[in-house]
Amino acid sequence: MKAKSIKGKSIGEVQAALQDSVSDGFSPTLAIVFLSVAQDRKAICRMLDEAGIAVFGSTTNGGIYR
Repeated sequence: MKAKSIKGKSIGEVQAALQDSVSDGFSPTLAIVFLSVAQDRKAICRMLDEAGIAVFGSTTNGGIYR
Protein backbone atom coordinates (compact mmCIF):
# COMPACT_ATOMS: atom_id res chain seq x y z
CA MET A 1 0.00 0.00 0.00
CA LYS A 2 1.20 3.47 -0.84
CA ALA A 3 -0.07 6.60 0.89
CA LYS A 4 0.44 10.31 0.33
CA SER A 5 -0.68 13.45 2.10
CA ILE A 6 -1.94 16.45 0.19
CA LYS A 7 -3.00 19.84 1.46
CA GLY A 8 -4.40 23.13 0.31
CA LYS A 9 -6.21 26.21 1.55
CA SER A 10 -8.83 26.11 -1.20
CA ILE A 11 -10.51 23.51 -3.36
CA GLY A 12 -8.30 24.65 -6.25
CA GLU A 13 -5.14 24.07 -4.22
CA VAL A 14 -6.35 20.64 -3.08
CA GLN A 15 -7.26 19.69 -6.65
CA ALA A 16 -3.84 20.83 -7.92
CA ALA A 17 -2.10 18.89 -5.13
CA LEU A 18 -4.11 15.77 -6.01
CA GLN A 19 -3.23 16.10 -9.70
CA ASP A 20 0.42 16.51 -8.77
CA SER A 21 0.35 13.48 -6.47
CA VAL A 22 -1.04 11.18 -9.18
CA SER A 23 1.43 12.35 -11.84
CA ASP A 24 3.84 9.55 -10.89
CA GLY A 25 1.24 6.80 -11.31
CA PHE A 26 -0.10 6.93 -7.74
CA SER A 27 -3.74 5.82 -7.85
CA PRO A 28 -5.54 6.60 -4.57
CA THR A 29 -8.85 4.95 -3.77
CA LEU A 30 -9.46 6.12 -0.19
CA ALA A 31 -9.10 9.46 1.62
CA ILE A 32 -9.30 10.52 5.25
CA VAL A 33 -10.06 14.23 5.19
CA PHE A 34 -9.15 16.82 7.85
CA LEU A 35 -10.39 20.31 7.08
CA SER A 36 -11.47 23.57 8.58
CA VAL A 37 -15.14 24.38 8.94
CA ALA A 38 -14.34 27.41 6.75
CA GLN A 39 -13.64 25.09 3.79
CA ASP A 40 -16.36 23.67 1.57
CA ARG A 41 -16.50 20.06 2.77
CA LYS A 42 -19.14 19.07 0.21
CA ALA A 43 -17.10 20.43 -2.70
CA ILE A 44 -13.95 18.63 -1.50
CA CYS A 45 -15.87 15.36 -1.10
CA ARG A 46 -17.48 15.81 -4.54
CA MET A 47 -14.05 16.44 -6.13
CA LEU A 48 -12.62 13.31 -4.51
CA ASP A 49 -15.68 11.27 -5.51
CA GLU A 50 -15.33 12.41 -9.12
CA ALA A 51 -11.70 11.23 -8.99
CA GLY A 52 -12.87 7.78 -7.83
CA ILE A 53 -11.63 8.30 -4.27
CA ALA A 54 -13.90 7.22 -1.41
CA VAL A 55 -13.92 9.48 1.65
CA PHE A 56 -13.63 7.45 4.86
CA GLY A 57 -14.00 10.35 7.29
CA SER A 58 -14.13 14.09 7.39
CA THR A 59 -13.38 16.20 10.44
CA THR A 60 -11.50 19.18 11.77
CA ASN A 61 -8.32 18.63 13.75
CA GLY A 62 -10.28 19.78 16.82
CA GLY A 63 -12.58 16.79 16.35
CA ILE A 64 -9.63 14.49 16.96
CA TYR A 65 -8.67 16.16 20.25
CA ARG A 66 -12.15 15.99 21.76
